[in-house]
Amino acid sequence: MARPAQLITPKGKKIDLPPEVYRQVRQLLAARSRRRSRAKLDQAIRATYGKYAGGASLTQALLAERAAERARDVAKLARLHG
Repeated sequence: MARPAQLITPKGKKIDLPPEVYRQVRQLLAARSRRRSRAKLDQAIRATYGKYAGGASLTQALLAERAAERARDVAKLARLHG
């Protein structure tokens, strides 16, 4: 037999929760956790927004790196198939 969910108060009192109330509490806690995660993400985005503006384009550097990698692969295949 499954034990009922219990809420323990700051004073240590235990309160049995009906299954439906327990589900509602879990939903509230999950929503709170998602809001906190979203807030942390938003804060990180705001903190780094524009940090690399005016410098070298990271997108262009990535594209150049991928093009060089493709060229190496083509050359390697050409050597293998001679």
